[in-house]
Parts: sequence; C-alpha cells; structure tokens
Amino acid sequence: MTVATSIEGYRALLDSVFDDEIRAWTEEAEQSERFPRKLLERLGERGVLAEKWGDGKQPDLAKLFELAFALGRLGSAGISVGVSLHDSAISILRRFGGRSETLRTVADQAIRGEAVLCLAASESSGGSDLQIVETVVRTEGDGYRVTGRKKFVSLSPIADYILVVARDVEQDEVSRHGNVVLILVPTAQVDIQPPYNKVSAGPLDTAAVEIDTVVPADHLIARAGTGLAAVSWGLAHERLSIAGQVAASCDQVLGITVARMQERSQFGKTLFEHQALRLRVADLQSRVDMLRHALTGIAVGGKLDLRTAAAMKVSAARLGEEVIGECMHIFGGSGFLTDETPLARWWRDMKLARVGGGTDEVLWELVAASLKPDVEGYRRFSGTIS
Repeated sequence: MTVATSIEGYRALLDSVFDDEIRAWTEEAEQSERFPRKLLERLGERGVLAEKWGDGKQPDLAKLFELAFALGRLGSAGISVGVSLHDSAISILRRFGGRSETLRTVADQAIRGEAVLCLAASESSGGSDLQIVETVVRTEGDGYRVTGRKKFVSLSPIADYILVVARDVEQDEVSRHGNVVLILVPTAQVDIQPPYNKVSAGPLDTAAVEIDTVVPADHLIARAGTGLAAVSWGLAHERLSIAGQVAASCDQVLGITVARMQERSQFGKTLFEHQALRLRVADLQSRVDMLRHALTGIAVGGKLDLRTAAAMKVSAARLGEEVIGECMHIFGGSGFLTDETPLARWWRDMKLARVGGGTDEVLWELVAASLKPDVEGYRRFSGTIS
C-alpha cells in the first residue's frame, strides 16, 4: 500500500530530486542528443512516480501537473517529453493491464525505474490516424505474432518494452480501418534503427522499429474494440503533461526576458521602460497565468478527460510558440546566438509541442466532436435571422 504525500510534500520531493545533478544530466543530454536512462531510474528510486500513481488506476492530477512543471523548468523538451512518454505508457498499463500479472509487473517495474516503456503508434501510412495502422497482430500458437514497421518510436533505443498499436487482421482481414489492438513487445525481440537527427528535442531518442516477433497471450493490453480507447487514455495523460510543461517553460522564459529588459538599454531607456514591449510581455504573462490556473482547476476536478486534455494541449502549445517567439524578438540578435543564450533551442523545442501527442488539427477535431449546440437558445431568436 502506497502512502500518499500531500501536494506540498510532493513539491518538496520534486525540489529535492530535480537538483544540480539532474540539471547537469540535462545539459549533457542536450550535447550528446541521447536520453539519460539514469534520469528515469532516479525518478523511480526516489518515489516520484510511485507518489504520483499511488495504488489507483488513475493518476493524482495535481501531482501530474507538479511533475510536469518541474520537467518544464529543466528547459529541455527532449527530457521532459521523454519522461512524460514513459509515464503515459504506465498510465495505459495501470488502466487496462489489470487482468494480466505480466502487465501489472511491468507497470510496477516502470514506476520503480527498473524498466523503461515507450509507445509505438505512428507509421508512414497514417501519421496521426491510428485507425489505419499497417502493423498487424494474428494468433500464433499460444500467443500472438506482431508484424510491422513503426516510424516514430521515441525512447525505443533505451526502452525495455514497447506498447505497440496494431490491428487484428483475424477480426478484419481486408479493411485497414478499425479493430485496433494494443500489445506489449519486449525491445529485445525487435530491430531498432539508428535514432533520427531531428530539428529539436535532441535528447528524445526517436527511431524506427521493425517488428516481426511472437509474444505470449498475456502481453495483449487491449483487444479489438478497446485498443483505441487504451491509446487515447495514454495520449490524454501525455497531453496534460505537455500543457504543464509548456506553462512552466513559458514562466521561465518570460522571467528571463523581463530580466533582460531591465538590464538592456535602448534610446536612453531600459527595454522594460518602453511601454510597447512592457505591455506585450504583460499580455503574454497574463495568458500563461490563465493556463496555469486552468490546469489547477482541472486538478481540483480530479478527472482525466479526453476532450479537456486535447483542448489544453493544443491551446498551451500555440501559446507557448507565441511566447518563445516574442521573447526571442525582444532579445534581438543575441537570441540568435546559440553560444550566448538557449533561446534558439527553446524556440525549436517549443515547435514539437504542436506536433507531438497530436497535431493542432487532430486535437481541434476531438474538441469539435464534443461541442453541444444550444438549440433552444438559437430557436428563440432564429426567426429574426434571414
């Protein structure tokens, strides 16, 4: 039985864990462009994930956001997204893997930092459309044969297990639509390609994975009919984490920019004394504050909701891109000198937020699907509309 700490206690735990050593690991990872597995091991050893998950199938949302804020303050999308991907895979196993002793054991190992998890969803064929995946699952002996190629599998070079999104061809031999399943595959049984060279998020090891292997029947996480629900649950967890990371990153870059504005002078005044610049930053900070307060409100509600997660992630990502762009503009030429400031790196990293975990358009569609028309309200005045 896990004894949950208060949110204040969890913040204190995070403050003690995210120390100078982890910040040094982060900078080393930015240089090497390789994810430090020891970071996930440290989070597990110190109980950061165990305190967040407790004994339930759902995370403590307040602690989810506190962890996201701590990750965002590291200033590395590769590191923060990598941790949230591992944690989102845990969320799937916690919610949908309860009937299998193997899946429960893997989830516990991941929470303790003894195993690293990743999710293989995207393929060249479908991108964000998970209903047309070409990776297939079919019965073989007492287990399942999994065959396919996943193009973007972040953390795969250091992972122990991959949660693979596939389709059950025995349920639907012809159509590529529907019948999505989710199955656990050990990385020792697949062929992981060399990591890609990416525009940003260098430490987030991302590679293609070739799969042609057989796994036991108890590795099936979600069968046809529930596969998409399982993946969507994990993605909702990831999207809320990304929103929290963006909020903390924006707070940090705005604080640094205000300090720059107070020290840098132009035309006989500090940049902060120029009203246009000062009010521009005030507007951005106000909206970042609203984002953080919205996340706090979600945490109080205590419900991990798919629509809300989509709305928060897409809104946060677009705000984050605007914030870092404006801050780079205020820094002027210095912001473009990578040896002087990290702004260029943060600018490139922030772009990932609008792609990873679902593009803007995909998330807006999720929000649109749940919109509710006010039919009665419309009818009250519709007669006056030509």
